[in-house]
Amino acid sequence: MLIRYADDFVVAFQYQREAMRFYQELPARLNKFSLSVAEDKTRLMHFSRFRPGRKRSFQFLGFEFYWVIEFNKEPRLRRRTAPKKQCETLSELYRWIKQMRSKPLRDWMPSLKRKLTGFRNYYGLPDNSRSLERLHSHVLNSLYKWLNRRSQRKSYDWRGLKQMLGYYFRIAPPKVTKRQILVDWY
Repeated sequence: MLIRYADDFVVAFQYQREAMRFYQELPARLNKFSLSVAEDKTRLMHFSRFRPGRKRSFQFLGFEFYWVIEFNKEPRLRRRTAPKKQCETLSELYRWIKQMRSKPLRDWMPSLKRKLTGFRNYYGLPDNSRSLERLHSHVLNSLYKWLNRRSQRKSYDWRGLKQMLGYYFRIAPPKVTKRQILVDWY
């Protein structure tokens, strides 16, 4: 099975010998088209519902994929925001809020709302609600810190900040709804 998006792909095999052969022949095949394999992103691993755990995980398109055993003893594939991507987003938003703090809120809050909505739309999966909550909490803390440093006096308390975000700018805490992703198997 081949899962591809642009120049990133994941290939799954049933048998280890087939995977080994593909892994060995891939660099030569790509070289014919003047392409190369990114060694830091390429690896051969055993990824199976019969061997669950985060030690056997991989990252693809900003997500980390891993198997867990549910409470009913059934294996389940889980997805969450890749830790590296999560940290990059948190620090990028922190720097952005710090940079924008002295400008009028009406000028930059719609942009913040679009950033949060985009993150929620891409990473908003039922397995990933902790990541969304962490991002929202980080943004609230950053706003509280930097908006209260704009003048000599404290501008917002927690209740006032949350009311302002919800009422004036319609920035609400993230809610993850259960979505079903359909996959066609041929």
